[in-house]
Amino acid sequence: MTHEALTVPEITVARYAAPRVRSVPVTEVITAKPLGGRRPGHYQQVLLDTRSGELRFHEIPENWEPWNPAWKSISDVPRDTYKRWHPGTFFSGVGPHQWFEPVPELLSWTIDSGVEELPYLDVDAANALLQELAPYAQALLDGLFDAGGDLDWSADSGHAGRNITRLCKRDRKAAGPEADAHLVDYGTIVARFPQVYRPNLLRRSLDEMAENCESITRYLGSNEHWHPEVNEAFGIPYRDGSGKGHDVLGARAWYRSVLMNGDPRPLKEFRDWDIEHGRLAAGDITSTSTDAQLDHWADREEENAARRGWRLLGVREAASAYRDHLRDRVWDRLAVLGADIAELEHSTDSVDKELESTRQERQQLVTDAIGWGRSDSEIAIRARVPRRTVHELRDPVAAGQQK
Repeated sequence: MTHEALTVPEITVARYAAPRVRSVPVTEVITAKPLGGRRPGHYQQVLLDTRSGELRFHEIPENWEPWNPAWKSISDVPRDTYKRWHPGTFFSGVGPHQWFEPVPELLSWTIDSGVEELPYLDVDAANALLQELAPYAQALLDGLFDAGGDLDWSADSGHAGRNITRLCKRDRKAAGPEADAHLVDYGTIVARFPQVYRPNLLRRSLDEMAENCESITRYLGSNEHWHPEVNEAFGIPYRDGSGKGHDVLGARAWYRSVLMNGDPRPLKEFRDWDIEHGRLAAGDITSTSTDAQLDHWADREEENAARRGWRLLGVREAASAYRDHLRDRVWDRLAVLGADIAELEHSTDSVDKELESTRQERQQLVTDAIGWGRSDSEIAIRARVPRRTVHELRDPVAAGQQK
């Protein structure tokens, strides 16, 4: 697919090889009657484990457990206690935040029970609800995008999650796809409008790519400055007639899939690999390493990671940055040596041996700097030597690099 001079990759983003949803039987429920003057409130929930497929009924015991007098507000409650009361991440089904944030391991929905239309669920009602929700939970998991182990939302999974929300409401009615027609996959958008493709994202780190995909999810087609044709094509009119709106889903998975280029191995940033294995500090890269040597080193690191099942990103860039770091240190050392030699040359003490040793080190560093592409003038000023001296050293260095 092309747009003027822009070639857009033609890819299919993989779907999640989801586990089968399994409803956990409900055997007992907390009483719905007020205790000690405290009413239960909206305390019944549904939880879906996106990794195991476990679907279960949960009741928040907060209103029935003793409140520690030391807790002046909810923020004082210990984290473990609060997570036990309120496990999982609430599925709001509202963009853009729901769609650009990572898919949580545990999703939660609040059941709108405790009202005339939907009394608090007893054991039988809770089990019946789980059985009714199971196909929608399965559709949610099956619809997720999976780019190398990184799960992302799709229009299909978003629609399924919203139907779980609808079935947890007091009117308990699921809706057809038309109700969520404004949920649009990024792959669908880029296929219709290739001009939205941003190839520069493929040169960013995974974290930076995720941040840019967040911006795409937030703003693509949202105003006249950023592809209004997207909203014109995919937007659905607001109920109040004030305009049209759409939600973008799956941008992160699309770009990661382009980056993977059909390679199923999970991606790993080199900085994380280096933290684990300390490869840069091993000494194989020096300030005098050539580009060819860096390429060979990067190839070797990628092979090492491949044997462990990873695909490394940014290896060559990290190697080059580390070499630049070493060269900066040498460059600083060259300035120190120039100053030291100037001081020794004006000293009245017997320093011939030290002076000769320092001059030799300086000459070696000048030779190294010539190999980095520094100009004669830059090096001469830094090392406090005549420009001609640097020029005379350059020819042997150039000859050695051509061999």
